[in-house]
Amino acid sequence: MSQVNLGRYVDEAVKLLKDMVSIPTVNPPGDHYVEFAEYAKNVLEGLGFEVSLIEVPESFLDQYYPYAPAHRGYPRYVVYARLGKGRPILHFNGHYDVVPAGSGWTKEPFKPVVEDGRIYGRGTTDMKGGIATFLAAVRSLLDEGASLRGTLEVALVPDEEAGGAGTRYFAVKKFSVPDYVVIGEPSTSSIVSIGHKGMVRGIVRVFGKQVHGSVPWLGDNAFIKAAKVALRFLELYEPVLKSRKTSAPVIFEEGAHPTINIGGYAESTSRKDNIVPGEFRFSIDRRVIPEENIDSVVEEMRELLSKIGSEVSTSLSVEILSKVEPSMTPASSPIVKTLETCISEELSASPRVFLSLGRNDSVYYTNILGSHAVSYGPGVEDVAHTPDEYTTIEEIEKTIKVYRCCVRRLLSA
Repeated sequence: MSQVNLGRYVDEAVKLLKDMVSIPTVNPPGDHYVEFAEYAKNVLEGLGFEVSLIEVPESFLDQYYPYAPAHRGYPRYVVYARLGKGRPILHFNGHYDVVPAGSGWTKEPFKPVVEDGRIYGRGTTDMKGGIATFLAAVRSLLDEGASLRGTLEVALVPDEEAGGAGTRYFAVKKFSVPDYVVIGEPSTSSIVSIGHKGMVRGIVRVFGKQVHGSVPWLGDNAFIKAAKVALRFLELYEPVLKSRKTSAPVIFEEGAHPTINIGGYAESTSRKDNIVPGEFRFSIDRRVIPEENIDSVVEEMRELLSKIGSEVSTSLSVEILSKVEPSMTPASSPIVKTLETCISEELSASPRVFLSLGRNDSVYYTNILGSHAVSYGPGVEDVAHTPDEYTTIEEIEKTIKVYRCCVRRLLSA
C-alpha cells in the first residue's frame, strides 16, 4: 500500500476550513445551520459516506436549548454519515456552531485569511478546524486504498456552544451506539482529553423592599443583602471545595478541585439608580468533579444558601438553570491508548492526558450510550471565542497524521 503525500491533504483541510468558516453558523440563534448541513452532506457523500440529515425537533430544543425560544425559525440538523459496516464503530463528532464574533477583530471573522502559517476566522480553532482536518485525513486514507473493518462514522452537530442539544438528541434517540468516539475539540495535537468536569448553572434571587431612592430608610436594599449573601457563601463554601480533589489527571493543580464562580451575571430588577432595589439576582456556576454526585451538589448549595439567608435576615430563592454531569473515559481505554501511541509515533511527542475543565459533548456518549469518548483535535490554546481566533497549518498537519494513525489502528482489516 503506497504512502500518500500529505501536503495535498493539508491543503485540502485548509480549503475545507476556509469554506466552513465562510458559513457564519452563529449560535444563538442558529444562523446558516441549514446551509452548513447541506455543504457538509455534499462533502461527505463525495468521500463515499452514506449521509442523512437528522432534524432536531423544536419541542426538544424548547426543553434543552438555553436560549429558547430564540431557536424557533432556525432549523438545526445533525449531519450523520456512515462508511462500512459492523463493529467496531469509530465515531467522529464535531460541532459546527460558533459563538458570535464580538468586537476587537483586526480581521474579518467570517472571511478567513491565511497569514504566516495561521488561518484566521471565527471557528478556526473551535472547532471547524477539527472537522476539516478529520475529513482530509479520511480522504487521504481512502485515496491510498486503506482497507477498513467495522464502521467509520461522522456526526456534525449543532448547538454544542449552548449545552450540546444536537449531540444530546443524537444520543437519546440512539441513532448509533459507537464503541469509540473522538470529538474534534481543540485539545491541541499533543493532548488527549478523557472527559470533563460537570456543571451546575443557576440564579440566586435575593429579595428586599423597593422604595423611592430619596427615602432609602423606608426600603430594604436587596443589592446590599445579596452582597452579604454572596460574600458569606464564598467564605463558607470555598473551604469545602478545596477539601475535595479528583483523582483524574489535570493540567492545572487548581483544576483538580471543584470550583464555584458567582456573579458572571448580576442585576437589580429595578434597573434604575433612583430606586432602592427590591430584588437582586446573581449567577452561580459550579464545576463538578467526577467523584461528586451532581444532585447532591445542587442540594448542598440550596441548603447552604438557605442557611445564609436566615443569617442575614433575608428571603432568597435558588433557580437551577441547567445541570451537566461529569464525563470520564478510563485512561486504559483502547481509544486513549491508541491516541497516545499515535501521538508518540507520528509526532515524536510526549502525549498528555487530562480531564478538561470545560464541558463538551463527550458526556452524552459516555453517560447515555456507554461509549468510550475522548476529545482530540487541532487548535491553539487560549484563542477560542477570542477576537482574531486562528489555528495553524502546522497543527492541522500534525493532527492529520494522528487521525490517520488512529483510524488505521482501530479499523484496519
